[in-house]
Amino acid sequence: MSRATIGGVWERKIKNKFNTLLRNRDKFMIKYWMPLKEKKGGFFFVYGYGGTGKTFIWKTLASALRSERKIVLTVASSGIASLLLLGGRTSHSRFAIPLNLDEDSTCNIKQGSSLADLLVRTSLIIWDEAPTMNKYYFEALDRTLHDVMHFKNPSNNDHPFGGKTIVFGRDFRQILPVIPKGSKQYIVNATLNSSYLWDDCEVLKLTKNMRLTINNSDDNIDDLKSFSDWILSIGDEKIGDHGDGYGVVRIPDDNLILDASDPIAAIVDAIYPELTTNVNNLQYFQQRAILAPTLNMVEMINDYMVSLNKKESMIFLSSDSTCLSDFGGSLLDQIHTPDFLNCIKCSATFHVS
Repeated sequence: MSRATIGGVWERKIKNKFNTLLRNRDKFMIKYWMPLKEKKGGFFFVYGYGGTGKTFIWKTLASALRSERKIVLTVASSGIASLLLLGGRTSHSRFAIPLNLDEDSTCNIKQGSSLADLLVRTSLIIWDEAPTMNKYYFEALDRTLHDVMHFKNPSNNDHPFGGKTIVFGRDFRQILPVIPKGSKQYIVNATLNSSYLWDDCEVLKLTKNMRLTINNSDDNIDDLKSFSDWILSIGDEKIGDHGDGYGVVRIPDDNLILDASDPIAAIVDAIYPELTTNVNNLQYFQQRAILAPTLNMVEMINDYMVSLNKKESMIFLSSDSTCLSDFGGSLLDQIHTPDFLNCIKCSATFHVS
């Protein structure tokens, strides 16, 4: 197949997705797409719980703009979330955000650098899973974009994020910024909607669960809707006993494994039936996952599942060195020995032995 043919197929796919977006998200498109076409800039937040189509919107808009040779930066607050985006990266990586922030921080981007030039030429920034981050991260990007865009057009100082079109997304019902030993007041004050930027933000809500429109059996759709409504009720504090900032919610028996002498084996058998016969089935693993509250529990579940795989194991070598940071020095190099680095357990990474 020629490159021209591939391009034509890709453009048709984008057009079909874009038309679907226009039909089903007309309010979103009127408020969001027009500033992009007219290069007016804008600050938006797409508020939607899981299944309402945020990822579909990100992919479609990014593809549509890129098909017009425009630059779209897609980032997320975590590495796992960034994998769902086309060309996605973590916000720290893309915008050179410092590890330690305060109310006056800026990103490590120098005027005239290649990254600064990229930001100037960018038409759209998409930032998924935004509410999990402290407001200082967004304010640092705001100050940086004002600095970068000022030399192109001084009037950009009157607009948030230097006049760039930027859209955040997620659901405030989920996990908010983590403040060590912080009270509820500190956590709320650290969220994006407590920032000075929020006054200029247009909030667009997605309320229709698009997963219920997928071709499923009636029984399956009913189960999905029931579970979705139950999760939303928890987030809206409509069920459970709430007092002193804490809530107690009883999980329905249908969602529990009640009789299990070995809890790990039981949940693996329930989520991954016939695992050994599907080890090479990519779709099988894409359709299911086990969530755990701690990294230790994740490691225990992973070790058990690996033990079920009788195929020959492989050894991968790691790079035992530290990256440059804001506070580098010979003393830290002496502390961060290979043995110390190998004992660190991080989310979404394998444990090194």
